[in-house]
Amino acid sequence: MRNKNTVVALLLIFVGICFYNLYWTYVQFSLDSKLEKAKEAYEAVMLKAQSEPLTAEDSVAIKAYEALLADEDFKETYNKAIENSFTLGLDLQGGMFVTLEIGVEDVVRQLAGNPTDSTFNQAINCALERQETRQSSFVPLFVECLKEIDPNASLGAIFSNQERGISVSTPDEEVIRILNEEADAAIDRTFNIIRTRIDQFGVVSPTIQKQESTGRILLELPGVKEPERVRKILRSTAKLEFWETHSAQEAFPVLVEINEKLKSIMGILPDSVAADTNAVEEELPATEVAADTSAVDTAGADTSASLSELLEETGEEASTEDQEAAAEKFRRENPLFAVLQIPAFDNQQAQVSPVVGYALAKDTAKVNEYLRMEEVKVLIPDDMRFLWTFKPYSEEADVYQLIAIKSNLENKPAMGGDVVSVARQDFDERGRPVVTMNMNAEGTRKWAQITEANVGRHIAIVLDNAVYSFPVVIGKIPNGNTQISGGFTVKEAQDLANVLRAGQLPVPARIEGEDVVGPTLGAANIRSGYISFVLALVVTLIFMALYYAKAGIVADLALLANAVFIAGCAAAFTIVLTLPGIAAIVLTVGMAVDANVLIFERIREEMAKGKTLKASIKAGFSNAFSSVMDANITTFLTGVVLYAFGVGPIRGFAVVLMIGIITSLIAALIITRLILDYYASKGKDSINFGFSFTTTLFDKIKISMVDRRKTFYMVSGTLVLASLISIATIGFKTGVDFQGGRQFVVEFTQDEQPAPLADADVEAARTKLTEDFQGNAPIIKTLSSNNQLLITTSYLVENREATDSVQHIMLEGLHEIFPDLQVTVLSSTDVGPTVASDIKNAAFESVLGSMLIIFLYILIRFRRWQYSLGAIVAIFHDVIITLGIFSALGSFDIGVNLEIDQTLIAALLTIIGYSINDTVVVFDRIRENFNEMKASALEDVFNISIDQTISRTIITSFTTFLSALILFIFGGDVIKGFFFAILIGVVVGTYSSIFVASPIALDLLKRQKKEQKKQAA
Repeated sequence: MRNKNTVVALLLIFVGICFYNLYWTYVQFSLDSKLEKAKEAYEAVMLKAQSEPLTAEDSVAIKAYEALLADEDFKETYNKAIENSFTLGLDLQGGMFVTLEIGVEDVVRQLAGNPTDSTFNQAINCALERQETRQSSFVPLFVECLKEIDPNASLGAIFSNQERGISVSTPDEEVIRILNEEADAAIDRTFNIIRTRIDQFGVVSPTIQKQESTGRILLELPGVKEPERVRKILRSTAKLEFWETHSAQEAFPVLVEINEKLKSIMGILPDSVAADTNAVEEELPATEVAADTSAVDTAGADTSASLSELLEETGEEASTEDQEAAAEKFRRENPLFAVLQIPAFDNQQAQVSPVVGYALAKDTAKVNEYLRMEEVKVLIPDDMRFLWTFKPYSEEADVYQLIAIKSNLENKPAMGGDVVSVARQDFDERGRPVVTMNMNAEGTRKWAQITEANVGRHIAIVLDNAVYSFPVVIGKIPNGNTQISGGFTVKEAQDLANVLRAGQLPVPARIEGEDVVGPTLGAANIRSGYISFVLALVVTLIFMALYYAKAGIVADLALLANAVFIAGCAAAFTIVLTLPGIAAIVLTVGMAVDANVLIFERIREEMAKGKTLKASIKAGFSNAFSSVMDANITTFLTGVVLYAFGVGPIRGFAVVLMIGIITSLIAALIITRLILDYYASKGKDSINFGFSFTTTLFDKIKISMVDRRKTFYMVSGTLVLASLISIATIGFKTGVDFQGGRQFVVEFTQDEQPAPLADADVEAARTKLTEDFQGNAPIIKTLSSNNQLLITTSYLVENREATDSVQHIMLEGLHEIFPDLQVTVLSSTDVGPTVASDIKNAAFESVLGSMLIIFLYILIRFRRWQYSLGAIVAIFHDVIITLGIFSALGSFDIGVNLEIDQTLIAALLTIIGYSINDTVVVFDRIRENFNEMKASALEDVFNISIDQTISRTIITSFTTFLSALILFIFGGDVIKGFFFAILIGVVVGTYSSIFVASPIALDLLKRQKKEQKKQAA
């Protein structure tokens, strides 16, 4: 080895860096554990504080957590540890992956001079539709749509604004530049505010990144146990407003008029009950009208009693049937009051309270629909708005309050939330959680004026168009301090204070996709990943020692060093290690054997020629170097494509795969070489490269590929044709990330023990959920653990805020079917249509991109397009057959996820990398033999080259297949589908490298040679 001392010095430095970062990884996990325990104790105490007094021990827990957060030494050590260590991903410790879509269309609307213009809104809707199928930012799509609708449209006229330097004469290009700048600025501000909110939320080691091409924000939040809290924090624009209110007495006549208008619109004629009600309205003041009309309660209990009173006034005896009939008649003849219960206030209450009605959660949408009707809008005064409370007034009945807000033509509040300088969670005098706010100088002055003018009246504190509280003003507040109360839990109050401190989002953010993994599943994934890694490593080590004897033990040392190098590099690059990342390590271990096998086989060949051990080792490394580099570079390029087009766990797999390829080269070409050189210096018999039965195991194998190639063409053609027929007729089952929808992994237990489900149970669950999802039949599969179901549904997929509702409906349905079982959601995935479209496009581009890169690389390395075409045909062959098997088996429940999704695309790219790895090794030997056998026929060169590499091909395929099989069996349901595809790919890829790629290259080269002879003649 040349420059041996320098190489050894660099290797020691590299080893030192790896161990340094592994030390800090250990420190980080230790500190994480300490922080998590302190946080759990703190949260338990804060929960206890809502119902009982705190003890001295509780105070110690609070002080310990606060002291830990304030400890500068702890912060410094922790930050340094994070900078020099890898962390566990969501699937290993539980957590949440979120794709946020920033509403750039709202920025465009804010900039427009007339946002209600029909052409403008038509272009907005068109751009939103196109954004679902195209990976492009919003502004270019908007301009494209606008010009199609109105080719003469002037952007300068639409967005004229002197402050921004836009006038009617401003060129469209300049306006587009300004719109893009404003959109980018809004995304940047949103990104910074979201990052601040997440930091204050207390997530350990969050990852937040922007997708520059789409304007989306990707968040990885490890350890999150309450995804619904995260959703609220991310969705909230934190638009805080302080509004004056109308009294119920001022608003009731408007509601009565709206009800009458709705009756006329619906063609409802008054009858006896309605007539009685109208008569009462003429005699009583507005407050008492409210008392009587409130007699109808949509829940049913109060309805009967109050209608009985109406019937008693007419002298009739009220039977139960009469009461029910009267209630039904009232609902039918009073559209608004059928879904909005009017409060039974006395005169004094009606003159002060802004509460104008109560409605069940399911009825609030109908009330909103009524209030948005054009015929109804004209009845509502310009200074009046109606807003719902953010939490149910009665959680038992899920009832919300409707509040009358005092508005204005500009729709501006009495005071905005930008005046709040400090917000923190606190407790009121009765020990209830509240949010305490302090205002800046301007806010203090305004707040004093507002409170002084509204003594004895209510002020509504509104956040994101929901009323959080509406306290009565007792007197002027001169110091700018106030509280928001609303029946919060401690965590809700903390979250509200968090978003208020972070600031208001410039535009709304929508959750377009999410993955949630519970801590239980994360722990199971760690266990399965650890078991599969250890098993695959042990089996590979044993095999190498049995096949290559003492040299195999040297290879084992290199493999162990490689595992340490991968972990050290992962820590150095602060990689988030996921279950696919562990899978990549195990797969890399299997593939890392390839370099040692190539080297050892070449050393064996040199020793068979009678060379000395030292000369054989030198020649073996030299001759194998080209094949080792080519094989690993092509696989590395596949990893680059995976990283470029993948997201989340797929990127994690790609990064670890690329690191593993580099470290395996270091281990094989440096560590193995140093150890072998040491043995070579000790003499000929100091090391052997196999036992007698292994050194001659493949000597008598003669493939005779050239003579049999037409037979294999027929075999491959039949398999490809059958696969294409299956794909065309049966098709695929597409996963959630390709078609959009929601997917849940649900576990059933009884007394903390697994509760297996029978086929009849699964069918009952499917029938019930189809009914609950309003006819939208879910796809339900039993996972390898018979007590777990994978439930996929597209129900309410267009509603990006319905995840909690869909999960709630699902759990209620399952509880109804299985009342004696505990039902737990282990993980959930939610993908919106826009993200699904982008994922499909990225998958298509990644497969084509990898093929193009490989074609160009082989063309450059071998300088003949025939090799490139042979390799690409072999890749198509492998991919089509793998997809055909997935298509054919997709209709059967075999306990494996056979859907076409991101995981399968990652598997296909891995198969491509593996297949080309095999093919390149064969091509390398063919190229080498061309130079040494110039007088031989093409057929002989190909045959001999394939026979010479068959031992390497079989051994490498066997070790890789074995690693993949172990992962398939022990790796868990999450990656079972991935490694099922890998198992198919290893078999098909090994076959195609010998019987597809090489024969096609041979026939193309023969044809070229024949044409050259014709031209020469």
